[in-house]
Amino acid sequence: MKYPVMTINEAKIRQNSRTVAGLCRKHGIDVWGVTKGLSGDPRLASLYREAGFKGAADSRLRNLEKLREAGVPMLRQLMRIAMPSELEELIHTADVSLQSELSTIKALDKLCAAKGKNHDVLLMVDMGDLREGFWQTELPRAAEELRGLVGGVRLKGVATNYACASGVLPSRENMENLVRSRDRFAEMLGVELPVVSVGGTCCLKSIEDGFVPGDVNQLRLCEGVLLGTDTAGGREIPYLEHDAVTITAEIVECRHKPSVPVGETGFQAFGEKPVFINRGMRKRALLAIGRQDVNMDRITPIRRDVHIVTASSDHLIVDVTEADSTRSPDEGYKPGDTISFRPLYPAMLACATSEYVEVRFE
Repeated sequence: MKYPVMTINEAKIRQNSRTVAGLCRKHGIDVWGVTKGLSGDPRLASLYREAGFKGAADSRLRNLEKLREAGVPMLRQLMRIAMPSELEELIHTADVSLQSELSTIKALDKLCAAKGKNHDVLLMVDMGDLREGFWQTELPRAAEELRGLVGGVRLKGVATNYACASGVLPSRENMENLVRSRDRFAEMLGVELPVVSVGGTCCLKSIEDGFVPGDVNQLRLCEGVLLGTDTAGGREIPYLEHDAVTITAEIVECRHKPSVPVGETGFQAFGEKPVFINRGMRKRALLAIGRQDVNMDRITPIRRDVHIVTASSDHLIVDVTEADSTRSPDEGYKPGDTISFRPLYPAMLACATSEYVEVRFE
């Protein structure tokens, strides 16, 4: 078997997807499964589709192109605001996009009209997280300029993100403000805007607690389905599976060494100065995976008696002294053995993006 590898348990992802789809369906909400967590893997999109998700969403057109080329029969949504330089690719690859720049929307509209195509757009509204989106005071001017669209772009609704840049969580108040923004846009434009879209696994708690306005009818999410966690809300979601994704790396060296560096220390390769506790001689395993592949601060060894020490670009160093104490000398960790970890979202994203980590569905 090739290592390092990130293993995806299809049955658990399928179960999580169905559970989330069922919860949202009860509240009249369509789910769009975000695929960027696994770098636009068509196998993930197919699991979303089986569960009844409305479409697949990603922040990279290259990932959406993977879905198109694989023939996954789902609507495709670009979540990141389109670069003006990629509009040709956008209308070829995605069915709908989230937009917040008037000049980009106008250019997209003209391009679509010239090519005899239509493209659906959701207008991003900033609900306080201070990333992308129109600010409330901008709505009248935005509506005034959008009245001049020539018909290539079809405005379908409004959207917002939560807890992506500043950690702002969804609330009854800011969701109701989003609906009011949709109503203002629709009135000023003189059109119907049927979609009110929210993004983030943290929105599941709002649905559970019953304070999502009835007009909110689209949810974009990824983390909850893949990992069963809600980083923004600081919780493991109790009704979802939490171990559907594991990262496994192979040991390339194993020996006893001091637990504190010997000699004067400066900063290591990543500009950090690690702090070490003197625990005497310890057995350390050197794994063939590093910071180039994974965020070491966002993985947890599955075995509680294995402890992460530090990492460089290409190696992860773990303390296996306690783990070896429960084994006979012949059964202790050695080169060729493997150690597995449970990732949080940033670590999963990094591994999916690294060309040096195989992603395997089982």
